[in-house]
Amino acid sequence: MTKNKTHPFVNFTHSAGAARVLLQKAHDEGSLIEGLVLYASSVDALLRNLVALKTGIPTRKGVISLDPRYFYHDDTKWMNERDIYKKAAEHKIITTREYEQLGKLYDFRNLVIHRFIISGITYSDIAPKLVQYERLFNKLYAKLKKIEQPQEPKDLSDEERADVFRRIADKLS
Repeated sequence: MTKNKTHPFVNFTHSAGAARVLLQKAHDEGSLIEGLVLYASSVDALLRNLVALKTGIPTRKGVISLDPRYFYHDDTKWMNERDIYKKAAEHKIITTREYEQLGKLYDFRNLVIHRFIISGITYSDIAPKLVQYERLFNKLYAKLKKIEQPQEPKDLSDEERADVFRRIADKLS
């Protein structure tokens, strides 16, 4: 694993973009297990962002100070997916029904990843779960977009756009 010297939130942001690129590739190629893993990761990323924004502390400059524990993994501060789901439910970012659905989807993801061979799961069982993840992803993405882009976003300069794509490409290398 390459050590990343980028700020954790910048890495998080571009990693989420890279995951979306990989998710599209998995969709195009019909790679259902890869899609399942990437949806779980992408939904987790959206929830981390939404919880951090909800629990962040506004500064005098109108900026929200975000808890860095949501944006990187280390052995002392990291929060797992189920912790994030629970916090999202506690802060009313997701409903009780969505919380329960995420738990079941994550159990299914773990079954596929860790026990596909010894379980009764078939490859065709995965596609309906991807549809459920896609619905949740779209709902969460819309919530985040409403918070982060309350107005029409300004266009990025060519230099800014190139920087974003370079960082995503770095994550994919």
